Amino acid sequence: MLDQRTRKGDDQPLIAAFRAGDDGAFAQIFERHHGELLRYARRVLGRSSEHAEDVVQEAMLRASRALRRDERHIELRPWLFRLVRNCALDELARVRTDSVALDDADDWGMLRAADATQPEVASEQRGKVRDLLGDISTLPPPQRHALLRREVDGISHSALAGELGVSEQATKNLVHRARTNLVKREEARSTDCHDVRLALLEAHDEGRRASAAAYRHLATCGGCRTFRAGLKNTSRAVALLVPAPLLLVAMGVLAGKVGAASAKGAMIKTGATAAAGTALTTGMVIGGLEVFRPGDPAPQSAKSLALPKGGVMKGAPLPAGTAVVRRSVRVAAGAPGAATVTLPCPRGLRVADLLSSRGASATYVRGTIVGASRSARVLVEPRRGANSARVSLLCKAPDARGSIVAGSPARAASAAGGVTLHVRVERTELLQRPDGAAVGSVRFGQPVRALGRATDAGWQRIRTDTGATGWVPTGVLGGS
Repeated sequence: MLDQRTRKGDDQPLIAAFRAGDDGAFAQIFERHHGELLRYARRVLGRSSEHAEDVVQEAMLRASRALRRDERHIELRPWLFRLVRNCALDELARVRTDSVALDDADDWGMLRAADATQPEVASEQRGKVRDLLGDISTLPPPQRHALLRREVDGISHSALAGELGVSEQATKNLVHRARTNLVKREEARSTDCHDVRLALLEAHDEGRRASAAAYRHLATCGGCRTFRAGLKNTSRAVALLVPAPLLLVAMGVLAGKVGAASAKGAMIKTGATAAAGTALTTGMVIGGLEVFRPGDPAPQSAKSLALPKGGVMKGAPLPAGTAVVRRSVRVAAGAPGAATVTLPCPRGLRVADLLSSRGASATYVRGTIVGASRSARVLVEPRRGANSARVSLLCKAPDARGSIVAGSPARAASAAGGVTLHVRVERTELLQRPDGAAVGSVRFGQPVRALGRATDAGWQRIRTDTGATGWVPTGVLGGS
């Protein structure tokens, strides 16, 4: 069985046999990859290619020790190439220290200091190390201990389990969580402050906590912490402007309206919309929120891949697991041409689709992710001559895969031809244009098709399996 599988080029049986004590299995690994690795070492070494065989031998020695040290899954071929590259670079560094003729112009480059010794590079590396140490210090003690003993000391999971008094699987979980937390903190540092402040503003308006990612960013960004404190201080200052008797009257009126609202299809006015009768500085008045729940008559005809059979007629019962929320916008005379409206989905539902809007065009504000966001921030632009507009949002409960598409995907991305790619991140926005408004999102594993070539700035225009078209960073896409 081992010989049949290895003839197909599968390295995993050989790795398993070597780890089980079969030294002959490593001899087969060496024979299979030796030729390619030797040619690669010669290319890396260039003028020092006479040392290529030594480099390959050193790399394979390191490989044999590493394979016996633990049971982690390894994609052998690319890993061996990395080992050969590292050994070749070590060899080049050794050669650089040898004496060369000062009058030989071809050898001058060998005397140049390594890039890592340049002041700006060294400063950047010190900054990264400082950030990493700071992140490690914030880990819970069990995670920190497991990570350092595993990555720095190189002990096995069985030895680590004995130290901590837990199972081997528990130590693997600790190391995994530690690595995940470090990645999240690094992402938080690189998160754009504009996006974080939009998230803080939205959470403040809706009276809820911001996301965990936003709070991780706050831990490393003094400017965003100041912004968050400013939101709270502004709210307190505005409260002082309202005389107490007037505030009590307003609260009583609001409570009466809410109490009189019916359970289904009712107009719900939250604290953020209670001032709907007051003109905003933009010259637009945002109306209250209408919520239509499962079983309610649909307030309008709607077409969406998130709906069973692709749509629902006006007046027909809304399907289970869906809801429609909408708001009206009244335009004052001489007002600017756009306003941002927040549409929160009912509990358990996620943003699914923007429905046709009366008297206006509507697009997602960047930061709203279809299928993931619990509320949508929508840019509403009333059409010329319209003094009112209404924007409607479809909300839906995601399925077990996290998708809000009803049933199976409508069509494969490869149906229209071209190379099928797959999304390799959990979820990201699909933008109308690079750095523009969001028109939807793509999710992990979703098949998409590239439209044209990627831009130099790293953006790729795609068409998804649901028919949506937009731009995503090239880094989120992988091969078929």
